[in-house]
Order: sequence, then C-alpha cells, then structure tokens
Amino acid sequence: MRRCRASTSPSLPVLLSLFLAACGSGAPPEAATPLSQGHEPSATPAGGTQGEVGAPDEKSEHDPVAIGMTPEGVRSLCDDHLQLARKHLDTIKALRGKPSTELTWANTIGRFDSALLEINNAGEFPYLMGVAHPDAAVREAAKQCEPKSDELTTAMWLDGDLAAGIKAYAQKGEKLEGERARLLSDVLRDFRRNGLDLPADKQQRLRELNAEITKIGQEFMSNLASAVATIEVSPKALEGLPKEYVDKHVPKANGKIDITTDYPDFFPFVTYSRDRKAALELWKLFTNKGGDQNVKLLEKLLSLRGEKAKLLGYKNWADYAIEPRMAKSSEAVREFLGKVRDALKEPAAAEMAELMKKHVKLGGRKTDKLAPSERYFLEDQVRKEAYSFDSQALSAYLDIRAVKKGLLDITAKMYGLAYRQVPAKAWHADVDAYEVRDAASDKLIGKFYLDLYSRPDKYKHAAMFTVRTAKRLDDGTWQSPVAALECNFPKPAAQATGDTAPALMSHEDVVTFFHEFGHVLHHLLTQSELAAFSGTAAVRDFVEAPSQMFEEWAWSREVLDIFARHHKTGEKIPDAMFQAMTRSRAFGRALGTQRQLFLALLDQELHSRVPVGDSTKIVEQVQRSTDSFDYVKGTHFQSSFGHLIGYDAGYYGYQWALSLSRDVLTRFRKEGLLNPVTAKAWRDEVLSRGGGVDEREMIQRFLGRPPSPDAYIGYLQGKD
Repeated sequence: MRRCRASTSPSLPVLLSLFLAACGSGAPPEAATPLSQGHEPSATPAGGTQGEVGAPDEKSEHDPVAIGMTPEGVRSLCDDHLQLARKHLDTIKALRGKPSTELTWANTIGRFDSALLEINNAGEFPYLMGVAHPDAAVREAAKQCEPKSDELTTAMWLDGDLAAGIKAYAQKGEKLEGERARLLSDVLRDFRRNGLDLPADKQQRLRELNAEITKIGQEFMSNLASAVATIEVSPKALEGLPKEYVDKHVPKANGKIDITTDYPDFFPFVTYSRDRKAALELWKLFTNKGGDQNVKLLEKLLSLRGEKAKLLGYKNWADYAIEPRMAKSSEAVREFLGKVRDALKEPAAAEMAELMKKHVKLGGRKTDKLAPSERYFLEDQVRKEAYSFDSQALSAYLDIRAVKKGLLDITAKMYGLAYRQVPAKAWHADVDAYEVRDAASDKLIGKFYLDLYSRPDKYKHAAMFTVRTAKRLDDGTWQSPVAALECNFPKPAAQATGDTAPALMSHEDVVTFFHEFGHVLHHLLTQSELAAFSGTAAVRDFVEAPSQMFEEWAWSREVLDIFARHHKTGEKIPDAMFQAMTRSRAFGRALGTQRQLFLALLDQELHSRVPVGDSTKIVEQVQRSTDSFDYVKGTHFQSSFGHLIGYDAGYYGYQWALSLSRDVLTRFRKEGLLNPVTAKAWRDEVLSRGGGVDEREMIQRFLGRPPSPDAYIGYLQGKD
C-alpha cells in the first residue's frame, strides 16, 4: 500500500492520515492489512513558454531528509513550504477582475498545481517522521504539520477569489489536452465538492469539521502506532515455531516468554504455534489494538464525516467519497462486492470443509465454530498434508538480504535501471538509501529509502511513503521523486563469531516486499508534468493495481531462481517444494478473499449509516453475514482497522484493483514476466502516467482491448 499526498480530490484532503498496510495476496492483512509514450516531460515550464511566470521564491528542488531530522527542522520544513504554497495561491487570487487576455494556464491552473506541490513538500516527510522517527520529540513535532496543511487546504477550496481566477480562465475555453485538461476539470469539480457554494455559516462549520476530522484521525493512528500488547507463554507454547523464532524468544527469570502483537511476533505465532488457546489470546489483543479509546474516536469520526457529507449535499460519506473514483457510486461498489460474494460461495465452502476436517483430525469437534485466528494455522496444516508444502522449510531459501538483492536485480533488468547505494544520513541506522538511474545514460531518475526492520514506536505494517513528489517546475527544471519503504521484516542478527545470522522471511513477506516495491516503482518512474497526477497520485480504486500485479513475480520459478537460495547450502528451491507451493497456492484464497470482502463491506456499512450507532454491533453483523469464521465476543476489530482513517469508504478498492491487475497479467504471462519489451510498454502506458490519464484508457492501451473481469473471477475460483 502507498501513502497519499496532496490531491485535487475532496475525498483525499491534503496529507491524509493514511494507513496503507502490506498487501500480500491482493490486500492488506486484516490488522490493521498523458504524455507521449516513452519520454520525459518537456523541459518547458508547466505554464508553457519557459520563464512565462516566475516561481515565487521557490527552490528548484528540496531535500526534506536533510532538513527534517530534528523537531526544529521538521517544523521549518512544514512551515516554509506551506508559506510558498500560500504565495502561489495569492498570485492566482490577484488575477480576479483582470482581463481574460492576462489569464493563462501558467498563472492559474499551472500555479495551482505548484501550490499542490508545495503542500506536498511541506507534509510528505513530516508525515513519515511522525510514524518512523525514533525520537518522540521529532514525531510529535512532525505530527503538528498535518493540521496546518489541512487548514490551508480547507481555506484553499473555500476561497472565492481563488476560484474566481480559475473559473475566469476556464471560461476562456482554451483548448487543453491530456493531464492539463483533466486537472482543470478536477479542480472545478472539487471546488463544488469542498463547499465553495455553501453560505458563509456552513462554510465555517465545514472548516470546523475538517479540523476535527484531522485531529481525531491523528489520535486514532497515534494510538494504533504505539499499541503493543504482550502475552506470557510457557516455552512449550513455542512448539511448532521455526528455530530462528524460538532462538529469539528467550525465557525470562520466571520461565515465561513474552510474545507481542508486533508483526514479527504475531503472524508466526498464530500460524505455527500448537498452543491454540494462546494463539487466540494473542489474536484478540492484536484485533483490539487501539482499545476502547479508538472505538470512541472512530464513532465520533464517523459522525463528523456523516455531517460533512450531508452538509455538502450527499446522502452519506460513502456516496461522497466514491464519486471521484473509478467506481463513481456506492451502488456500483456494492454491486461489485456482490459479484465477489457470489463467486466465492462454492470455493469458500469447500475450503472451510477442508479446514474443519483438519480441525477434527487435530482433536477438535465437528460442532466447533472456528475463530478467525485458526485460519492461518489450519491452512498451513492442510497445505503440509494435502499438498506436501511446508512454509517453514521454504523460508530457509528466503534470507532477507538475498531477497532484497534479487528484487533490485529483477526490476533493474525489467525497466533498464541501475541502483546505486548511497549514504542514507537518515532517521535510523537501519535505513539504507539508493539512487535510481537510467542504466544506459546514467541519468538520475529518483531515490528511495529502505527501512525494513521493526523497532519500538515505528509504523507497524508495510507501506510506501512519498518523500518528494516529482514535477516539472516553473523554471523548467525537473524535481525528481523520492520514496521510502517502511516494513517490519525480520532483521539479520549479529553473532558472537562476528558473522550475521540469517533473517528468514516467510513467502508471504516476500510477496509483501514485491507489492510495496511496486508502489515505489510507480512513484519513481512517473513522467507526469503535474504534481496533482505524479506517480501514485491516481484514483484510490486503481492505485493498488500495479503493486498487486507485481506480487505475481514472487510466485514465478524464473524469478525465484534469481535470488532464492538455501541460507546454508546455497541450493535453489527444490522442484518438489516449488511444485507443492504452486499446487497449494489457490487453497485458502477463497476464505482469505472472503475476509477482505468482510472488511470492504464493513467499511461501506460504517460510512453509509447515519447515525452510525454501535460500531461494534455493526462489526458483528457484517462478519456473521459475510465470513465463514465465527465472530469472537469481546473483540472490536474497528479499533485496529487503520484503513478506516485514510481509506475511508475505499477499502473495496483492493479487490477492484485486483480485478484490473489479474487482467493485466494476461499479457505479461503470455510474453514473459521478465520481458523488457513488455515491461517498457507497462512503464510507458501506466507507470509513467500517474493519475493524469483515465485509468480504463491506460489498461486498454496496454492490453489492446477493454478491461475484462474474467481473469479475476477465475482467480477467485482457483482456476488460476
């Protein structure tokens, strides 16, 4: 999942408190889980002729990492760029009443896009530091930026003088094409959607609502980021866990072992531990992260969103939020999710029968109702017995250092790139930095940071964060993109011998790594001239498609052979193990997708009911009507469902985008996953264009036909 930036869409207020977890198997873990083809944008300014309108005291490029490493620095980074944004907006406002001959693309919409860039520059890195910097003082200073950005954005959309200047230019009727035409259309639409037509008293209430929504979202996410719960177990509870896991969990003086709800502890324990009571206890704590405090915050937030939607003329928040996305309406979303539900009925029932059979064989009763915590464990047990697939044995071939090198080698080959590691000078010693260059010309494309290992007070999941947005600046220079990848993978440990012990990843971790790096590539390979559409600034229900597609590479024998070697012997994955992994792949997909269906429908229900009422009761109702697993009394999953803050009424987008990604894969599979010609076409037609081209048009250009759901339905039913 990736972290959004400033956008023209009102469903994406600037600097969302966006939670984008790792998206293995097409969706995140439930925890919370047009330019001419193939060239860089013109070197002329966004306004047209170079030098037509000078930028108001702006720098050609900025390095937020060099600035924002201290509380003072991160505050300065935010405040200075917000001030530059205000200067851009003031320049447009000063045009009100001017003759139409004085109104140009450059001094109206082009300048507006420059303001968006500065808002991004102000908030992107502070947002990251707010969830990743080890110093609490820096995190707290960084979190002060989002309310400031939100206040400016709200004022921007409600500014009549600003809108008058832009509308006056639009009335000239100048012929615009591509992303320039799209930006003008979106801006005019979004002035309406952000309340410009409301009377003064309602505009004031809207300002209050936006400020409170931002504040509550921050509190919710802060609670979630700091939430770490622990259970004590006996050493016997670690039976079934990998040796590396056991070695890292040493008994305390009382003989007990602490297991936390952090990812590296949680997922292996609930998947492999034979102590299923302890696994359920840990799952409950994991599910209830954020506690009753987050439940109350969420219900208040949902009420405020409902009020805002009605204030703006919409029935509910779902209708408001989905309007600018591919789906266009909540009705279309529910129709889509209904098709998913229908496609899953038979395969989900068959998978559940297999799990129950295994549950009984392990000593359970046929009348037992299985808790969601049993899905990972029983699926793994079935794969071992029915498909002879041992996921722990596979991990021996997936040392994180080899996986990282392999991922870089593969993407370099596909897209003609060269990665050069450079001094990170970053927020933690674990962080690595890489420049991305064109392999043929050595021209700089961008830069990314890898922050791969878990630590206290760090973002708990996996996501790509934008650090700097690419854009053709007014002076003709190109501001190159920068990204950061935040993960929580196992960390190689130093040994007494001076060597480093292997850090073995699960295959699911590898899929997650490929997924998130797909977002990095989408951000870095952009050629959009406008900040509004740069990189991953695409509509919410499309943006996951490129990264979901890239998950498939982690399942390819050709790809795995590049980096997957046994950490002791150096041997490749044996044929029998790979075949078992491939055979077992489809098993559990229906139940896993059913869980994602529950999350998507829960998101829709919570954002459709006005008033929302008891959110925990809604969770129970939706799960019982959707999921094959039992609802666990005493749990309130919504307190840990961070997507509700930044992916509001948009969680369906993971499956919507997955439908597109499975369709796109039909060409890659036909022509080869590592085929550089196919990869170039994908880069030119999709990755380079960001959000500046209609999403269906991009897919149609790449495939040579309109998108089809056939491959997706086949995938859900285990036929792929």
